[in-house]
Amino acid sequence: MSRLVIVFSTDPVRGRIIQKVLMRSRVEALVLETIEQVREAISRQAPGVAIFDTAGCFKGEINHLGNLCGTLAQTAVILVGDGAVLERFEASATEKELRLSNPLDPELIAEKVGTLLSLKVEQKPSEDGSLEKDLKGFLGLR
Repeated sequence: MSRLVIVFSTDPVRGRIIQKVLMRSRVEALVLETIEQVREAISRQAPGVAIFDTAGCFKGEINHLGNLCGTLAQTAVILVGDGAVLERFEASATEKELRLSNPLDPELIAEKVGTLLSLKVEQKPSEDGSLEKDLKGFLGLR
């Protein structure tokens, strides 16, 4: 699973604040300021987490973000912005606890990203699904 984190924000200051706090948590993030940059980054490699800051977005950009949320099946999406704008994303696949209304709380965002990335790194169970076999193999008790 990808550890790539993308941050979309039309406000460069908000985007850099999120990026700086993520860097303190040892998470590399790519800050993007246009929808085209987001589409290009997603087409190159599906990110593990996408953070969409809706503050200052035009209606067309909000619509594009909504469409992107529906196409990112393997990507966790965190939405940040005004509560009224975030309500428009209720029909999308984004989880309610990943919709964070203003004021901007970069520490909470970093915590959510850390949790999401750690969940994606968990080991897959063995192909036959046998926990006992996995434990015996780990302990060398075959």
